Amino acid sequence: MAAPKPNIGALDADIAFPPGPEDTVSALRWSPKADHVAASAWDGRVYIYDATNVAGGTGSIRPITAMNNNLHPFLDCDFNQVRTSTDVDGDMWRKQICVNIYKLEGNMIAGASTDGKVHIMDLNAPGQTMTLSGHQAPVRTVRWVDLPCAGNSTGLLVSGSWDKTLRFWDKRQPNPIATVNLTDRVWAMDGSGTTLVAGTADNKIHIFNLGKMTQSSAIRPTMVIDSPLVDQQIRCIAVKHGGQYWAVGGIGGRVAFGATQPNPMKSGVTFSFKCHREVSKESSKVTNVYAVNDLAFANYIAHQNGSRARIVMATAGQDGQVMVWNVTKKTRLISYPSPRGSITACGFNWDATMFAYAVGYDWGMGCAYNTPNYPRGLALRRVNYSWFA
Repeated sequence: MAAPKPNIGALDADIAFPPGPEDTVSALRWSPKADHVAASAWDGRVYIYDATNVAGGTGSIRPITAMNNNLHPFLDCDFNQVRTSTDVDGDMWRKQICVNIYKLEGNMIAGASTDGKVHIMDLNAPGQTMTLSGHQAPVRTVRWVDLPCAGNSTGLLVSGSWDKTLRFWDKRQPNPIATVNLTDRVWAMDGSGTTLVAGTADNKIHIFNLGKMTQSSAIRPTMVIDSPLVDQQIRCIAVKHGGQYWAVGGIGGRVAFGATQPNPMKSGVTFSFKCHREVSKESSKVTNVYAVNDLAFANYIAHQNGSRARIVMATAGQDGQVMVWNVTKKTRLISYPSPRGSITACGFNWDATMFAYAVGYDWGMGCAYNTPNYPRGLALRRVNYSWFA
């Protein structure tokens, strides 16, 4: 992907979150309904914040509540949501985007924990949680998806674990309605509507079209391919809103972009590109390569003037940089300087007017670099609409 003379953004307008996580943030997820953002952390909590006032222009972020798991780290989190499986064209105003794409929920938060369980809290009754047990190893990731054959209009929760399984949960039942055995431990996962994509430790990409499943007991991957990152360990996966495209990032400073329903004669990988790399200050012949810790697609479908939007994606790196890409034109739009620490998680809100990111230690340099003074925190910036022009 081309990156000629990229624009350099500024950090001085970023808005800091109030004090919260006491350890590194593992994931950031926005509500599909409101300007609420959840942050799962290694301190054993999932923090919920309200950024409504930022969207309104006053600039303050308010803590709402936190789900506590007695010091068992949370590795991921997600708000409940059910999305349509098709993208949307045409003239739409800001509020119409959410109405057309989502069945508005966002009243529950799920957390993936190292205790091998999935924890769910109803935000209408803070402090009251339920636990889903069944995995035999830490749960790495969770996502709410739509499985039409299950007949559950509120969607199902999928958990991916280091026990090499995906488990599909109806929160009204104590046991999973389906368990899918994968080829290795689940490293990353994301979904949108009836599309689910999971990456495993053996560098396989498992793509599910849940809309084609006729019964929950027969859920299988629609396609399994080798990771286009080749021998680089998978670090993160993102599925574009609507489910047509996915992206995967790895430890070697590379991202690959693919289609969930490719030409039958092709693998589904559209292209890949290098990012989060820099020439060493000691030698021009040496390039320092950093892990891509997170990916996030922007859900801005169309402008108010009716023009078709670009596919915009952000990458968050171990080098502390956030880079924003025009995937449609294969160019880098802007990069932001490092806040002196690795970016461990990032995400756009439901209409891509705000972008949140987390700074913290990602263990990429080993335990010796995890010092008490290492920068840690959450911040938010307003999105520049020129990215979507």
